[in-house]
Amino acid sequence: MSVAGTNGALLMKALKDLLVHWDASGNSWKDQARTEFDKDFLQELIPAVRGASRAAQEIENLLQKVRSECS
Repeated sequence: MSVAGTNGALLMKALKDLLVHWDASGNSWKDQARTEFDKDFLQELIPAVRGASRAAQEIENLLQKVRSECS
């Protein structure tokens, strides 16, 4: 796996870790600010990170194709 593929995997792991900690924080943080933060930031961040991870994987696939065709 190249840097592009590794970065995509790292992004998804970071998102997973963030969401685990976010869920755990719900035990002690239960107010309107948490709800707004979730809506304004996390719910927008999740699809953005998933998209970036997919893009990194697509780059990895293209790089593999280039390597195989140019060798």
